[in-house]
Amino acid sequence: MGRKNVNSSNQRKEFYILTNGEQTEKNYFELIKSKKSMFDVQVKYDNCDPLGLVNRAKQYLKQSNQVWVVFDIDNTFEDNRLIKAINEAKKSGVKYAYSNMAFEVWLISHYIKCEKHMNNKELIKEMDKILDNEKKGLKYDKTDRDLLKKYFINKYDTAVLYSKIVYQKWTKEADSQSNKKNTNNCEYKIWEWNSSTNVFMLIEALKLTNK
Repeated sequence: MGRKNVNSSNQRKEFYILTNGEQTEKNYFELIKSKKSMFDVQVKYDNCDPLGLVNRAKQYLKQSNQVWVVFDIDNTFEDNRLIKAINEAKKSGVKYAYSNMAFEVWLISHYIKCEKHMNNKELIKEMDKILDNEKKGLKYDKTDRDLLKKYFINKYDTAVLYSKIVYQKWTKEADSQSNKKNTNNCEYKIWEWNSSTNVFMLIEALKLTNK
């Protein structure tokens, strides 16, 4: 009996991450590659909304093991873009990692459980507070790649733990409610979950080998 021609995603090594965060998100995932994923990680920036990211990401599906998009919730729900993006991702096989309201929720999780309802300005203040505790007078700068490298990348496992705890609290609460499903076919109303992030799912999927 001849060998079968196996061409499954399990044997492809390319792992694509597309983000519309030109500075913080792109820098973070470029740096996390130093933790030696078992995959060949490609990080790409694209200046488009969540739905645009998903549509761009679909072109990499055939050649990769996994394709992820990374975006913030911020005002995407009000602009009627978020649900379309989630539904298209589910339909196409693209995976998504969100932060509500912004990626700073994920960064804060490297130090504490981010559970307070915060807008973007309040998230920045929380980041400043965390960094000031690490080094007096240190302020958060979205463009500072070295800051991410020195104070966050080596703590990614803590972020996975803390953000997962918060995420599971939200899902448990939603599962206890009879109206968790809605007419938009989204399993959970993540746009209501401030502060929460599922970036830990992306980090776990990378299968990093260097702590």
